[in-house]
Formats: sequence, C-alpha cells, structure tokens
Amino acid sequence: MEISVFKRELFAVMCDVQKILHETMAPICQQHGLTLQQMHVLVELAREPGLTPGRLSDQAGILRTNFASVCRRLEARGLIERRRSETDRRSLRLRVTDEGRALLASIDEEVQRRYGDTFAAEPPETFDAIIGGFRALDELSRKLVR
Repeated sequence: MEISVFKRELFAVMCDVQKILHETMAPICQQHGLTLQQMHVLVELAREPGLTPGRLSDQAGILRTNFASVCRRLEARGLIERRRSETDRRSLRLRVTDEGRALLASIDEEVQRRYGDTFAAEPPETFDAIIGGFRALDELSRKLVR
C-alpha cells in the first residue's frame, strides 16, 4: 500500500474511532459523572495498577499540564489514590480504589445493557480482527513517537 493512502486511511479510522467514542461512550461517562479522559485514566490504571503519573499521562495521551487536574478530580471523588513507591519513596504510584473499580463495573454493565445485543450478533472473528488491528496500531504508534 502506498504510504499516502495509508496515512489517509489511518486518519479516517482515527476520526471514526473518535466519533464512535463520543457517540457511544461519552453519554455513559457523563451519566456516571466522568469525562472520556477520566474514563481513559481509570481504564489504564485498572489495566496496569501502580503507574507513575508521568507514565500514565503518556499512556493515556493526556498532556502533563492537563493531567494533574484530571487526577485531582478522580482522587477527590475517591476513584484513584496516590501511594508512595515502596522502592523509591520520592516516587508516586497511582491505583484505582475499590470505589473506582465499582464505577468501572457499573459502566461495563451499562455498556452491556445498551450494546450487548449488538456485540452478541457479531462473530468472535470480528472482535479478534479489531483487537489485532488495535495492537498493530499501538505498536506502530510507539515506533512513531520515539
């Protein structure tokens, strides 16, 4: 595939994914008092507990200047907590609290309620292909930002 075609298709897919998030997940997040950024932080921390704020900021794609306020809001709601690293007392590690995990479970239930029938109608191969594509895209993006 020609690189210019790839770039156009990549841009189109990214716009489509963003549109899907805003049409499907943003209303659910709002219903639970979250922004998409806050949801992303919770999901990243649930997936990989104990990240440093800097690493989490990078993984979530949130500018560090904006990241502190996102974390403060989540911490104020009791959804995440900061802990000192056991190996380096100067370093902070972030974790999702029990309340944060309960909120994520509630959001998962709402996603299932709204979209479960659509998900169930798709063959497993569809999800395997999408996840494979996301992983390949993530790998490519890591190479691009070096």
